[in-house]
Amino acid sequence: MRALSVFLVIAFGFSWAVAYSIHATGGLGAQGPLGSLGLLSLMMMGPAVGALVCMVFFDNGRRLAAIGLAGFGFGLIARWTVIGWLLPILICALAIGATLALSGQAPGDPAAVIAAQLAASGEDLPMDPSLLLVIQLAIGLPVGILFNTAFLLISEELGWRGWLQPRLAGLGFWPMCLVVGVLWGIWHAPIILMGYNYPELGWTGVAIMAAFTTLWTPYHAHLRERGGVIAAAGLHGSLNAVAGVSLLFLSVPQWPWNGPLGVGGLLVLAAGLPVLAWLRRGQKKRAA
Repeated sequence: MRALSVFLVIAFGFSWAVAYSIHATGGLGAQGPLGSLGLLSLMMMGPAVGALVCMVFFDNGRRLAAIGLAGFGFGLIARWTVIGWLLPILICALAIGATLALSGQAPGDPAAVIAAQLAASGEDLPMDPSLLLVIQLAIGLPVGILFNTAFLLISEELGWRGWLQPRLAGLGFWPMCLVVGVLWGIWHAPIILMGYNYPELGWTGVAIMAAFTTLWTPYHAHLRERGGVIAAAGLHGSLNAVAGVSLLFLSVPQWPWNGPLGVGGLLVLAAGLPVLAWLRRGQKKRAA
């Protein structure tokens, strides 16, 4: 309990202090694109700082294993990281389909959306919007997945899945996922209240974010068990890249019809949990 308390105080304290600085300097976006990105990236380091401090003081002799960076062969890491990269593509695609079916809205024109975004920022179109879309999907998306994976490995995932998850494993897989998922969601509260992901929803947005992270956590946790923290970072990195791109395919990506972040995404995630439970039972039987 002492180690858990230290981790949570540092993870939340560090990140929320950075979030306060964002709020004190005008809120999200007030610092300019690079300044906002830098502060958000710094905020994401809170769980990693907590994990590293606890690793040093409480995990002597097994420090790399304590954060999920040892004990897994290259083949397992590679296999489960690739699965982590692919799974969000499937889930986000299903979420977009569910959103279109439930909302009745027409599919968005992703090329037109990209053109509108550039026009709103005051930039000229460098090429035909359709070609720009192809480049975004063929080059920008894979690069984004790889970059996000690397950064999330040394930030959020090092804390939530790397260090915290195995400390709560004694609760059992599903209770552990509930605790980690809720903590992960509440950790986002300051930026959600500033309009991130769920603009103008306030505390309702915080509750939705907690539901979102709680439903995603079993998928992250399963990959953490199979391929270590690197595999979990692959899933998180792909999710962050793919979710944003998937919104291009919606004409009105606003709550509750904002694809992976909305009702469609929550329903798809919930529907996948029995499948995950079935897969885990099958793996346990084969192991026995």
